[in-house]
Amino acid sequence: MVRIVLVGAAISAWAATGCAARRQPQPQTPPPAPAICTMTTNVGALQPVEERALPASRWFSLLLYGYLPTGAFTRPATDCAGRRTDWPADRCSVWPAPASPLPTQFVTAADLLVENLGGSRRLVWAITERFADGQAQGFVALTQFDGQVVRAHTLGVLRAHTTRARLHLEKIGGGTLLVAEGDSCTSPQDQSTCLRTARLVPVVGDRFIPVDLSDAAGKCVGSTLLLLKGRGTIGQGRGRRDFQFESALTYSAEGVAVHEQLVVEEPARDGSAGTFLRRVQGERRVHPQAGALLATAPSILDRWIGSQKEGDQPPRTAVRQ
Repeated sequence: MVRIVLVGAAISAWAATGCAARRQPQPQTPPPAPAICTMTTNVGALQPVEERALPASRWFSLLLYGYLPTGAFTRPATDCAGRRTDWPADRCSVWPAPASPLPTQFVTAADLLVENLGGSRRLVWAITERFADGQAQGFVALTQFDGQVVRAHTLGVLRAHTTRARLHLEKIGGGTLLVAEGDSCTSPQDQSTCLRTARLVPVVGDRFIPVDLSDAAGKCVGSTLLLLKGRGTIGQGRGRRDFQFESALTYSAEGVAVHEQLVVEEPARDGSAGTFLRRVQGERRVHPQAGALLATAPSILDRWIGSQKEGDQPPRTAVRQ
């Protein structure tokens, strides 16, 4: 009898072990990252998540404190986490020059840009201020659809040009960089009248943080609004210089390589009515470090404009379309 009990116990133990092996929990999808702000909505819930879209009013409701269906919102502009649209950057660059704000009372669908990053992720820019130089400013958020909940995981402030604007994220140097490309045009239908720029904003934790470019010692060496293509004039009369500037950005694990070219047209040195061209090319690198963006050098454009100063008075400069 004892022998039978022991055999039965062994069989039961083996069966229990087999069942346990078959019932091991399967790996689960990691839960969504903690959200700064959330919103529940069933708008578009029947669409595949890759195609799901929301009307502008729903995005504004998520990101703008005090937003009303009329398009009005609390002033000064405040995000859903209680932070204002302060912009501490652009402190030391020769270009861009400070621009005057334009009157803004309401927001409309024209003040929203949504980039589909694939899957459930959307990069959203809710514009709350516009400026005379074609730039605009507002809250930018990395968001994710999770069932009927929309979560904002990363939130901050963005100032950039808005015509033909494009937002994307780049992995560089162990960090993430928001890149906002856009135009400023005299005639939006004629691209020859446009200058194009790219704004770089690093991601620090769950924030997009506006910064200037700095050197290894922390000194400001330029703006994170990089001119990709434009032309301009510096000086007057015989001291007038016309220039064209282009740059291209290459992203890698080491950072951003900025390839620059400056072409200057200036009066002939012999005093004749002719002109001659001078071409300067170079490359500098930008990489994130401890929440800052370090640059190996100022831009060729900034250095050239700085070299044109007469005494203590900077020359009149206009970067134009």
